[in-house]
Amino acid sequence: MTSLPFYKQVLPHRLFRPIDVQAAALVARIDREQCDALPFLTALVSWAAGQGHTCLPLSGVRGLLMDQDLEIPSYINPDSLPASLPASPAIGRPGDIRPLILDNNNLYLYRLFHAEKVVAELLLERAAPTGTTPSPDTLSILNQLFPDTAQTEDTDWQRASAALALFRRVVVITGGAGTGKTHTATRILALLTSLAPTPLRIALAAPTGKAALRLQESIRRAKTTLPQALTELIPDQTQTIHRLLGYQRYSSDFFHNRSNPLHLDLLLLDEASMIDIPLMAATLSALPATCQLILLGDKDQLASVEAGNFFGDVCGDGGNHWSSRLRDQLRPFLGTSLPPAPAGEPAEPMADSLVRLQVSHRFSENSGISTLARAVLDGAVDSLQAVQQRSFTDLHLPCDKHGSFTARLQEHLVPFILPLLTATSPLIALQELADRRVLCALREGPTGVEGINRVAESMGRRLGHISGGGYWYRGMPILILRNAYHIGLFNGDTGVLWPDERGVLQAWFPLADGELKPFHPGQLPAWQPSYALTVHKAQGSEFARVLLIMPQEDLPILSKELLYTGITRARAELTLYCRADLLQLISQRRLIRYSGLQAKLRQA
Repeated sequence: MTSLPFYKQVLPHRLFRPIDVQAAALVARIDREQCDALPFLTALVSWAAGQGHTCLPLSGVRGLLMDQDLEIPSYINPDSLPASLPASPAIGRPGDIRPLILDNNNLYLYRLFHAEKVVAELLLERAAPTGTTPSPDTLSILNQLFPDTAQTEDTDWQRASAALALFRRVVVITGGAGTGKTHTATRILALLTSLAPTPLRIALAAPTGKAALRLQESIRRAKTTLPQALTELIPDQTQTIHRLLGYQRYSSDFFHNRSNPLHLDLLLLDEASMIDIPLMAATLSALPATCQLILLGDKDQLASVEAGNFFGDVCGDGGNHWSSRLRDQLRPFLGTSLPPAPAGEPAEPMADSLVRLQVSHRFSENSGISTLARAVLDGAVDSLQAVQQRSFTDLHLPCDKHGSFTARLQEHLVPFILPLLTATSPLIALQELADRRVLCALREGPTGVEGINRVAESMGRRLGHISGGGYWYRGMPILILRNAYHIGLFNGDTGVLWPDERGVLQAWFPLADGELKPFHPGQLPAWQPSYALTVHKAQGSEFARVLLIMPQEDLPILSKELLYTGITRARAELTLYCRADLLQLISQRRLIRYSGLQAKLRQA
């Protein structure tokens, strides 16, 4: 055996982080030079996990290294890896407990393999039919909740979602911005609570504090459109998933788990595309076997920051392709005919739990925001060119194909920055932040969050709205970067620095009831100035007006999912700074997340 020491394999590569090098060192000690390629592959699979992949397909090693402009090391033969790796004592098969697991020629860190396996097993167990028989009151309640269904021959997929919840213990609802996911979920809760013989124990949660607050606002708003008799048992208090499970500081385990499950009959999770595989595994493990699960999200948005593409893998290629048996069960409750079923039974294992909402109730057919979002998802050059050549009242594309960024960017920044700096109270400043936002694809660089923050501060000082040379000043918007449960602040919360009645600068944050709460800046967890947000940080939020800034050059991080997510944060008006040719390139680049979840779901 002529294996190179692990540090000669790993350390010269700029790709790897310190944690990747440490993973390689651990495996090298266990392997004892049984496999020449293993230290390098261990560092690579650890790096891949940091990029959001749950596994490293052995067939993809060559392509992955080429994407990073790296040559394949001479001691690695990708074609022989499946045969050579199992000989190492550091690598196990499913069922083993080893640092690395090889499954279907996918190489995993054990932690991520176990989490993915738990998600697949528990999701399929829970996705079985409920076995319940709807009561005679079901149709009457559905007609109250969806009174307009009888007036159209088109399938009401919102009503179909509610009917589906009668028969499936897992309901997955995907749809774009404005398709009414929370509106539909509120009606599902009204239906189920009205039919239940005893009050249901219900929890509403989301991955981030910001998303949880928005879910709460949406549920409360949707309840006002229904008779009180149908909504009195629907809770409207929301929380983060971490708080629901019982986050324990300095521990990777939650208070609620398989041995200490949550006391729930129904759990509704919003913004499910943001949930990573380990968190979903912990959530499913903490649910009682009888608990119903409702997942809401947009499968076309960005995947979770951490490893996995849970929601995208579960949704597959779409939805509304149900088995003939389920269609027969649902037909009496829909009030309209279902569209013809595609030939054959659905191939996706979760197909009978999945609904795709297709009609946007937020945007008109002439909306530029909606038209651009569809064109980006379609990825066709002619569709994008048609959008760029049209004039819309809600969409502005100020850059030509050469990208006149510098000349016009500050001009478009002014209406997003100036109202914040000229606000007369912290409440007005926070209202401005909720109404209009600058979003960036990147965190660093002149067109990233840090660059826009510098431009905004420079603009404020030049115009005389920021006085003094201190780091903290009145009107500075700030973003919380870490959860602080003890003071009720969470990652993604937005506040503003403003003096109190004594003239002492405080950080003001909005509460759920609309009131403001001050904190001394020294109390805060990690935070940063926030004239702009990354698209990742804005996921789960929406704003009336958005200025979306893409970089001037093409980068691998730019994908149609990132662009689509940024576009759909805008409710009423969007200004997109992006070169025309770059817009077309990005719209044809799909985010790839290596995962074995779909295969595990299909194998069951």
